Amino acid sequence: MRTLLIAISLGVCLARGLHAQSITATLTGTVTDSSGALVPNAEVTITNTETGVRTAVTTDRRGGYTAALLPRGQYNLEVSAPGFRKFVQEGITLQVQQTARVDVELALGPVAEAVVVTADAVRLETENATLAKIVDNRTIVNLPLNTRNVYSLVFLTPGVTGTVGNSYGEMRYSVNGGRQRTMDTLIDGVTAAHPTVNGFAGISVFPSVDAIEEFKLMGANFPAEFGRSLGSVLNIVFKSGTNTFHGRAYEFLRNSVLDANNFFDNFRGRKLASFKRSQFGGVFDGPVVRNRTFFMVSYEGLRERSAANTVFSVPTELERRGDFSQTRAANGQVITIYDPLTTRPNPNGPGFIRAAFTGNVIPADRMDPVALNVLKYYPLPNTKPSGVTNQNNYSNSASRPLDMN
Repeated sequence: MRTLLIAISLGVCLARGLHAQSITATLTGTVTDSSGALVPNAEVTITNTETGVRTAVTTDRRGGYTAALLPRGQYNLEVSAPGFRKFVQEGITLQVQQTARVDVELALGPVAEAVVVTADAVRLETENATLAKIVDNRTIVNLPLNTRNVYSLVFLTPGVTGTVGNSYGEMRYSVNGGRQRTMDTLIDGVTAAHPTVNGFAGISVFPSVDAIEEFKLMGANFPAEFGRSLGSVLNIVFKSGTNTFHGRAYEFLRNSVLDANNFFDNFRGRKLASFKRSQFGGVFDGPVVRNRTFFMVSYEGLRERSAANTVFSVPTELERRGDFSQTRAANGQVITIYDPLTTRPNPNGPGFIRAAFTGNVIPADRMDPVALNVLKYYPLPNTKPSGVTNQNNYSNSASRPLDMN
């Protein structure tokens, strides 16, 4: 029982820690009348137009209000106070980790009347000094992305250089001259970066492009809550459902049968290498309880087969029989093979000495049967080796698979 209580306590502590990094927005402002006097105790209601979720706050004695922990999205703002017309601001767009300010001026009149403003009043971030770039869902979906890797969009941010790949250690980009692979990546407020064996940061989650609502890349001056990073912070937010069901299925296909060969390979009579890639998946979201609870599910698969050429070294026919008389170093000298069973103290100095095999050939009865069985799986040389070393004497072409889910 005690162990169970400890486990539950640890779970609660970890759950609280998971929300330390902000993925929501804040709306703040001051309510005044037409003369500039502050209006305390005014009722402020912020409504998410996509989910119907309402957040209600009241202005303080200085006329100020703050609504925190608002999921990114489209909002309407309503402000009412006795003796004043209701004020309605429509079309407010809040982005991830944004602190937006909307100041309100109430006009005298009956509450039943309303002053409605339809333009987005939020134009400039004035509440913090973080240097950051936000990329929204429309940009994420519409821009062409090789292998649909959402992390490739970090290069839309000024000051970002480097490369991005499809494996955990390939986030090789830097921001504003910082060291590569020293970033932190957050997905819905939970870090997806992990330390690699060489001390850098890898990535453990590759989300589908269609599942991402937006992301924010912070290059400098980010708040202390993002204290894990030595370089930059990439804050990614998944889509959430709305009061309407939405779904999308897709497949992106690339096949070399539809590609043209390049000029130089045509000139040499070399055929176009085979390449096949299929990326498929879907996204579905909607309400569980209207205006209250929502869901989103996403899946994406990648199946890729590409021709790959390789050149490496295999034992020669002589070496397979234990004959190393033609095995030479780069300077042309034969590499001497010594008999380990002749090891003895050096009579002329410290250490030990051995005798070389006669003719640099290992006798057949000294061959290890396990090694001989393994040798059967090595192919024979099929190409001219480089230099006198007999190295790089085998080449082959095959299909290189890449499967991701």
